[in-house]
Amino acid sequence: MVPVAVAGRLDAIVRAALPGLSRRLVRALIAEGAVRVDGHRASKGARVSAGAVVTLPDLPAGLAPEPDLAVSVVYQDEHLVVLDKPGGMPAHALDPRQRGTAAAYLVARYPETGHVGDPLAPGLVHRLDTGTSGLLVAARTSEVHASLRAALRARAVEKRYLALVARHPPSATWRVDVALAHDPQDRRRMIPARAALRAWAASTELRVVRMVGPHTLVEATIRTGVTHQVRAHLALGGHPVLGDEVYGGPPADLPPGRHALHAAELGFRHPVRGTRTDLTSPLPSDLERLLATLEGGAPG
Repeated sequence: MVPVAVAGRLDAIVRAALPGLSRRLVRALIAEGAVRVDGHRASKGARVSAGAVVTLPDLPAGLAPEPDLAVSVVYQDEHLVVLDKPGGMPAHALDPRQRGTAAAYLVARYPETGHVGDPLAPGLVHRLDTGTSGLLVAARTSEVHASLRAALRARAVEKRYLALVARHPPSATWRVDVALAHDPQDRRRMIPARAALRAWAASTELRVVRMVGPHTLVEATIRTGVTHQVRAHLALGGHPVLGDEVYGGPPADLPPGRHALHAAELGFRHPVRGTRTDLTSPLPSDLERLLATLEGGAPG
């Protein structure tokens, strides 16, 4: 319980009391009634008077370790770990009570990562969308985490994806240089930046790998790492990723929440050893099956 010393909005008071929680989680907790004001439910924007008592939920301090999740380790040393995340598995948690994330596997296998970076994404240097499979880097120390994050900001990390997209592009190679912003009408989406919206520069190099029935297998290379960058840039050109409902991708024979995008290659300079590190992940079995089906002439 938190006695309120200074009047204010309920969500602001909760965030001040629990600074490790995201704004999204705070609002969700208030909406589900886990936060009470003088024993009563209240809205996130409710004005709370000085002297009121706010009751907070009893949340776990960190993620519960889950060592048995189906996650592969591609590379490890005393400084960092690279995982191969399955499509459909969240990379990190939005709520400390959430289960089944790659981060929970990471903290089970490498407990020291629990003290590195975001407690809901322990050790993770970058993120992958839930529906995207592939390579995910984590640091085992705060120093390595900071170094790899700086390399990402400096565009010194190269990430290459394979995407099965709608239709056939008009050229074998092309490039998309379009800054992206969150869609104010739908926060799940990224849109081309415009005035008054916070924008992030984004550049994607694209290359046709092969035609797959009515669709195309494309390689996408990025050094910027904007949310949904590959998915949004492909959709802008009229070639959304198959199974990507958020960006208008055609239906695909994939599990719910999965789309045909795979983080296949990763290249960076090792933050401690200084050597070039290049890692690969083969196309997973669900996308191989989808390719085989489409190439066999089945409806796409």
